[in-house]
Amino acid sequence: MVLTRNLAAIAFSILAMATLVGCETRAEREAAFDSQLRAMSGASEAGLLRSMGRIPDNTYQLEDGTRILQWKWDTSYIDPGMPPIYQRFGGWGWGWGGGLWIPMGGFPPTLVRQGCIVEWTMVGGAAQGYRWQGAGCQKVTP
Repeated sequence: MVLTRNLAAIAFSILAMATLVGCETRAEREAAFDSQLRAMSGASEAGLLRSMGRIPDNTYQLEDGTRILQWKWDTSYIDPGMPPIYQRFGGWGWGWGGGLWIPMGGFPPTLVRQGCIVEWTMVGGAAQGYRWQGAGCQKVTP
């Protein structure tokens, strides 16, 4: 029984490490996203709409003629969770000798919400500045 637990722990560790190989960090994704946006600075409104891939979700007109264009993305997904592992307690040997099977660990499916908001400030028809926030900001065009 101890050998089975050790093998399961080793297999889980190898799987976890293999999953992380080749993954970029959140900071790297955010830096790449910010770089994409920075490259759009100075674009006309039509050019900005092309680069963003769609019309904005909201537009605000300020008193001085400045316009704020806002895009929103919702990249939510369902994490499937993990079923419990069943451990047998009691009984005789490896056969159908009875005993009690008890679930251990596991967790249910979970909704993971990762939204993103990008705002551009348009002054005189040109993109002058931007602001973004959210955990789901990974690429400009959905």
